[in-house]
Amino acid sequence: MFAAGLTFCLLILYHVFLITVYNPQRIKKSSVIKFACGGIFTLIITIVLLVFGGTAAKKSIQSMKDYENGEWQVEDVLVMDIYRGSRGHKVSFRSNSVLIEIDKGEMTLYFEDSLIYKGEKYRFTYLDATDTIIKVENIIE
Repeated sequence: MFAAGLTFCLLILYHVFLITVYNPQRIKKSSVIKFACGGIFTLIITIVLLVFGGTAAKKSIQSMKDYENGEWQVEDVLVMDIYRGSRGHKVSFRSNSVLIEIDKGEMTLYFEDSLIYKGEKYRFTYLDATDTIIKVENIIE
């Protein structure tokens, strides 16, 4: 989705560049200014997409390096809320990924082997850069 959005923005920027700089059809200046304003707006969206994508790529690369080097974090946390997706809809597919809210923020568990319940304490082994949970252990008090 990210690559498709970026490609679409670049396609629009290319056409806006042709119309505003070369103006092959000799369009009036007022129309060229409208195209230039649209191009500036599209350029801003493109820059935001590039920054967002670059940041996400850096975090993912750092997580892969941390996982390879065994530099993961272990912490005992209280699960405040859980979001398992839209399982109630007939069209949606069943996903094993879970979004878990704790006091520090949100964490992602991509493969839920055993059910996690709201209000219980767990020991999470996770990657710090992307807050991706690797292992879950139930803490019995």
